[in-house]
Amino acid sequence: MSIPLTDFKFFIEYDANPFVLFNSKGKIVYLNYSAEMLMGSCTPKELFDIALYYAPKSFGYKKTLIDLSFGYFEFYAINVSYSNEEEIAIHLYNKPMVKINRTINLEGYSLTDINLLFEANIELFKMQYSGELKLVTDYELPKLYIHQNNFSFLIRKIFEQMKNSPIIEIKIIIKIGELIVVNKKRYPIILFNFICKNRDKSRDKDIYNIATENYINAHFKENMVSLEIPAIK
Repeated sequence: MSIPLTDFKFFIEYDANPFVLFNSKGKIVYLNYSAEMLMGSCTPKELFDIALYYAPKSFGYKKTLIDLSFGYFEFYAINVSYSNEEEIAIHLYNKPMVKINRTINLEGYSLTDINLLFEANIELFKMQYSGELKLVTDYELPKLYIHQNNFSFLIRKIFEQMKNSPIIEIKIIIKIGELIVVNKKRYPIILFNFICKNRDKSRDKDIYNIATENYINAHFKENMVSLEIPAIK
């Protein structure tokens, strides 16, 4: 077997799965690009505590299937490894690619700047909302095919269940490390996170049904609604 010429750190750096190396005191020694993105949704201590809890009892590695989520990041497994007493590493594995089993009918869909459409819905909502609304978005998001009327209807339903919250935070990004399969083609996922202090959860079923009918994945937590939208182009 020949000696490899490549620095393996190069491959880890651009791995879609987050990788973090800690020292024995819980300080980060190294993290790849995906882990840098993850740090916006969790703390180093949270990951270090998880690494210690699932670490092998002796030098080596231990893989564990685990349902783990931090904000919009979701993982199905972790691998914790160490070869000395000074450093420990954790590798988190993104949940598998999402697939829409139905063939999408694009009748009524049009190529849309999702930010412009969403901001129009925000302006309408602000006319009846007296709380604070914060929007963080990537203005470089690609245009995508979407049913504009149905999407606006879905957004209005989400806003309705949050209208009594004193603050609403919205984050719009491309989901890192995942693609969605639509009509046998792979597309990026645009993620909408709606975070609030309190919301009317009795509307979750209606929102889920509307989203599903429009090929959008909807996820619900106590104070958050997430939409995963295929960036069909």
